[in-house]
Amino acid sequence: MPAAAPPPALLTDRYQLTMLAAYARSGLAGRRAVFELFVRALPPVRRFLVACGLGRALASLEGLGFSAADLASFAADSFLGPALARPEVRAFFESFRFGARVFAVPEGRLAFPHEPLARVEGTLAEAQLVETFLLSVVNHDARVASKCARVTLAAAGRPCFEFGSRRTHEAAAADAARAAYVAGFAGTSNEWAARLYDLPVAGTMAHAFVLAHAADAGEGGEAGAFADFADTFGQPVTCLVDTFDTPRGVERAAALGARLGGVRIDSGDLAALARGARERLDAAGCRAARVGVSNDLDEHQIERLVASGAPVDSFGVGTMAVCTPDAPALGAVYKLVALEDEKGRMVAVQKRSPGKGSTAGVKQIYRRPGTLDDVLGLEGEAPGGEPLLELAFDGQKVAGDTSARAARARFERDLAAAPEALRRLAPRAEGEGFPVRVSAALARLQDEVAREGRAPLPG
Repeated sequence: MPAAAPPPALLTDRYQLTMLAAYARSGLAGRRAVFELFVRALPPVRRFLVACGLGRALASLEGLGFSAADLASFAADSFLGPALARPEVRAFFESFRFGARVFAVPEGRLAFPHEPLARVEGTLAEAQLVETFLLSVVNHDARVASKCARVTLAAAGRPCFEFGSRRTHEAAAADAARAAYVAGFAGTSNEWAARLYDLPVAGTMAHAFVLAHAADAGEGGEAGAFADFADTFGQPVTCLVDTFDTPRGVERAAALGARLGGVRIDSGDLAALARGARERLDAAGCRAARVGVSNDLDEHQIERLVASGAPVDSFGVGTMAVCTPDAPALGAVYKLVALEDEKGRMVAVQKRSPGKGSTAGVKQIYRRPGTLDDVLGLEGEAPGGEPLLELAFDGQKVAGDTSARAARARFERDLAAAPEALRRLAPRAEGEGFPVRVSAALARLQDEVAREGRAPLPG
């Protein structure tokens, strides 16, 4: 399987570089620090998050540093240049290599607001530099996976296929396909995503294929299109039947007999057309042929189709899966929660901006086995439950299985454990919370930091 090219250290915001230069001059760059990545709040249309993205991102941290070309660009910059002229700043950038440890909620696990999806422990400079990159990855992939999890729930066991490549940026299309697969989709239409991430790939024909055969024979060319497709592949195929008239398209597809694997309907009253298709296929002896539908589907439309008893065997979901228009931004943030002070002690710190605060201290999520009941506490506590954050990057290389298939298995286990209250697709009611409580020790630490502005970390 080909590897994705790691992003350069320049895949960041300018202020990360300016801060690193100032840290290098003042001597702060080498202080130990801990940052946490979390989501402050979920939109009303989400009851949980699917942790996703870090599995594909962590390999890019191996050996992360600045190239000679990067340094030349900095030196020529009107703002960074004067800082790079300082010997201590230049030496810092020349020798910089990422060596922090990253702890993360394993991909595919379900999580909730304020729970750290990732924790980065290293020098202040190391942990600061990767903020933009990690947020870019998680904000995209977890957003898509969390939406697709709802589609998976709505489909009630029927396979869903990701068709969204043409609705998003080309570089994001493969990553969106991976996120959809992690969240239960059966496969993708994106050929590069399938090769890059070892995903099942699926696809049949477009309306243009039918129209290409109609140029010589009119609408009757539809039958020729289906026959040509089946002859080309020599195995049961799926035919797109709504180019002209869906019932007639189904009948023409049924003429393939045993060579017909299924039909796809991409427009119109999908429930009624699916029923009609099923009746025509069965009458023609094509009982094994499956009925698939698409057409800007989301979880609510799929839920209604399933509830109506429509004989739909699979769903194609594109725009709504990758663009998530009901929640187009996840809003994950990355905050400093602990820092080494001038005496070498690790102290808890927090941001207290109104509505944009953070929780001080190095935290861990403790989950009761077989449930989604969590305690948010301090690392090293024993409030009951198993720790959810695991070592994902040991400072030099990725730790653990970061494949999409392993992530999907975790997702399936957590989704099976989700109670009905978390599986509902309707918006959350006002005041409806999440199954997370804060430990007494973490609460005490917050009180101390609020009073003193900082507090020594326990232990």
